[in-house]
Amino acid sequence: MSKRLSIVLAVAVLLAVFVSGPAFADWPTRPINIIVYSSAGGSTDLSNRAIAEAIKPYLGVDVVVSNMPGAMGATATAYVWEAPHDGYLWYGTSEGFLGLACQGMHHTTVDDWEFFMIGGTPGVVSVRPDSPYETFQDVLDDVAARPGDVTIATSIPGCIWHIQYLTLERYGGYELAYIPYAGSHPSIVAALAGEIDVVWTGVGEQSEFLRAGELRPLAMYDTVPHKFAGVTIPPITDYVPELEQVMPLIQFVGFALPADTPPEILDTIAEAFEQAMQEEPVEQFADTVASNLYGYMGDEAKELAYNQQEIFAWLLWEQGIGTVSPEEFGIANPFED
Repeated sequence: MSKRLSIVLAVAVLLAVFVSGPAFADWPTRPINIIVYSSAGGSTDLSNRAIAEAIKPYLGVDVVVSNMPGAMGATATAYVWEAPHDGYLWYGTSEGFLGLACQGMHHTTVDDWEFFMIGGTPGVVSVRPDSPYETFQDVLDDVAARPGDVTIATSIPGCIWHIQYLTLERYGGYELAYIPYAGSHPSIVAALAGEIDVVWTGVGEQSEFLRAGELRPLAMYDTVPHKFAGVTIPPITDYVPELEQVMPLIQFVGFALPADTPPEILDTIAEAFEQAMQEEPVEQFADTVASNLYGYMGDEAKELAYNQQEIFAWLLWEQGIGTVSPEEFGIANPFED
């Protein structure tokens, strides 16, 4: 190598150090945009608006939230993925992302993203106050006596509540007549109108109806009881203990960034996120939608996302909702012995 070439290479290395170092040290220097993959008003939207407000003082720049629904969330997924991975564009997402790859909607999986999970509302199984079902065991007994006749709605196929219900089919052997609706609210309205026997959505989505006594909760998708609106709701594992094998299987809302975002930027976001989770806007979000607050990030968030991705992907594939085998993405089958 010539002396001149050596000097040129040395200068190039020094320039890279001086340029990249201060660039990362000064990040961010302009506003950040969160692209939420769902419409305004839902938990994913509200959680991101809360964290945007709470995290701004810690990052020193404005954080703006925009909604980009479409293609079951894949429109926003692709938009963020195809933009520069420089930390200025965040992906407002939820656990619904976990089924996109196997539904042929987008090629990325949990491997490709770093998640910041703000919180999530628990799943609850409820009926009308005049329902003959006083307990969840009453539902199961009727289903056993009349398989396929008892009707249930859980929002759109592939949502967290539908996935939770599918674990009841798989582990408990209980098959209800599943009737899909366009979302959680239409499912709840259908239950109130008597169109279906049982509704399975989130506590936050049912909260106003539970408080008003217009729905009666029978079981929470958990291993421990919950108190809500003055009522203690037993865990579903009291009735189907086998479901503990797949728990936690929970809703999570928050944001994600491409995993190859510079680590210095991800570290800065993580420090700000940890502080922002303690701020009032986040607490108000949790109160508004009856959400548990998580604050998961890093390895903790990644492990939860990996575990749930396996369940989502393989249940969707078994149901014929998935169009691409999870094996093509290297997603392990959690149901294999």
